[in-house]
Amino acid sequence: MVSLGGYRAVSLDLWFTAIFQGADLDERWHEDRVRALRQILRARNGATLPPEEIARGIERTEERLRNEGRGPTTDPPSALVRAYAATLDARLTLPSEEAGQVYSDAGLFEHPPEVNSELARVMTPLEEQGIPLMAITNTARQESSWMRFLRSRCGLPFRHVITSCEVGAAKPDPAIFEAASRQVSVPLREILHVGDRWELDVVGAERAGCGAVLYRGLWSRYPEGMYPPTDPQLLDDPRVRCIDRLDEILDLELLSLRPRG
Repeated sequence: MVSLGGYRAVSLDLWFTAIFQGADLDERWHEDRVRALRQILRARNGATLPPEEIARGIERTEERLRNEGRGPTTDPPSALVRAYAATLDARLTLPSEEAGQVYSDAGLFEHPPEVNSELARVMTPLEEQGIPLMAITNTARQESSWMRFLRSRCGLPFRHVITSCEVGAAKPDPAIFEAASRQVSVPLREILHVGDRWELDVVGAERAGCGAVLYRGLWSRYPEGMYPPTDPQLLDDPRVRCIDRLDEILDLELLSLRPRG
């Protein structure tokens, strides 16, 4: 299933490949986003909106977007903020793009996810070899938020973070992989994508024309019930390349690396 050899760029999934979260992070981030919306939205009479009203507005807006085939991970934060304002019959206290940035950042620095310590072992060797490393992620946060967060935590591991909310398509849609290809000017067939989710990161990448590797190193960190289990039979298929450490991709079979020494 994975075509070995000759890849000239590497993309990593973000969640449970490059970074990971604890069991309560989604709840904390929801509260952080409600607080952010209290800052950037006001009732028509200028009053601050109650948090319970904002939470209901978020729920109603996202249900409507899902019915339209959209959602928080495929709409830019600025568009989401405008949609929440319309649902709540509220006005913005900041220009739309600034409000979107505030919403995109909400909670990321107050309640940060953990960075995979294995990331440091691949970023420098790839950079030295001139092989761009990027992230491809289904997320409601825009690239600028992730780049500032990652810079503060581990330098700057990625050339780009390709986000579904800015592309307008989420994995496994080929469009998000095509956007990554354009960013680094490397054909899809020469990009190796590494991620933890079978349907999103293996099937999605291969459908787009990339190479794909299933990463299992953070499966033990999944909060209970977060993801459906991967079919064990898939992992016994010799055509499927599985790794348990990110530095396993530093392999002359997989990448166009110059021999060491």
